[in-house]
Amino acid sequence: MFARRAANTHRLFVAVAGEESIPAEYADLAEGLEKQGLAIESVLGRGGVGVVFAARQDDAKVAVKIAHPHVAESEAWSATSTVQRLRVPKLTADGLAVHCIPAVSLSLCNRVVQGETVRLLDTKDEAVVRSLGRIQLGNRQGYLMPRVTGDALSLKPGPGLTNLARAIHRLHQVDWPHGDLKPQNVRVNADGGVTLIDPLPVGSELLTPEFSHMNFLVASPLVDSADPRDRRMVARHRDLVALALMVSEAFAEMRPWGHNEVARMLDRSVSMHTKRMDLANARDRLQTLLGKLPKPLKAFVSLALEPGIWPEEGPIFAAYLQARPFETRCDALSTLDVGALVAEATAG
Repeated sequence: MFARRAANTHRLFVAVAGEESIPAEYADLAEGLEKQGLAIESVLGRGGVGVVFAARQDDAKVAVKIAHPHVAESEAWSATSTVQRLRVPKLTADGLAVHCIPAVSLSLCNRVVQGETVRLLDTKDEAVVRSLGRIQLGNRQGYLMPRVTGDALSLKPGPGLTNLARAIHRLHQVDWPHGDLKPQNVRVNADGGVTLIDPLPVGSELLTPEFSHMNFLVASPLVDSADPRDRRMVARHRDLVALALMVSEAFAEMRPWGHNEVARMLDRSVSMHTKRMDLANARDRLQTLLGKLPKPLKAFVSLALEPGIWPEEGPIFAAYLQARPFETRCDALSTLDVGALVAEATAG
């Protein structure tokens, strides 16, 4: 059933059941899935914790996600092409710095994939892909889902962005945050309908730096909590921050920060001066982009993206802690109907 052929000196592929080529690194997975009654057609994508195959189960087109860790912790891990993938904040060997690295632990990837399955079973919303059941391949966890059509969300005003905002507001009303909102996890069909994929388990330490909030990094004591309710609130807040960043790029063609600034904030080897400059630049860019936004979006983006303050600022930080502004900000953001706001801005 499997025949090897060399595409070049660096990459091997296998042909599966006469269909499209499968990279050789996934050959064993594809063969194992075939033995479980799935006809594997191609690789749909490779994310932070797993690989997704296009398959057929009887006459139905399905997708199957299988836990698959990356092979190395290199800090230079395709930084220009993987900034929107989940990463693990990890201390360096000397304990002096935190770097975002790919997930290289199978146990971690298994936990995340299992958590995704639970999250998908936790809602029946039409904007969230359904789980068709768990699957296990040796010591790897996975799950089946309907094959999602459409492309990743394009960051421009239009039905896709509006329907995403409406879906997020609707899901938050029933206490279901996504947790890893980004264009790759939003599939838009020809009619502008959206399907969310790959929700992050609540409480996971993984993050996508490009869509992470500066306030989490400069005021982390405010968001560290063992209370499941608070951890779910953090995931909800992440959704709104990510949506605000996407709205900023769509309507103003800029955002106040991205992957590089967040990575520097996490890195303890980066000087305090550099981090303060990043914060100052983020605030300046936020003010600039607010001037470019349609009026309905100004309050939402401003409230969601204020970068926060530094813990060392003594009495100011003490007052900041006492006022519990993180919870206040979350509650204030949750009162906004972001779907209606984005729809109004798009129509205007």
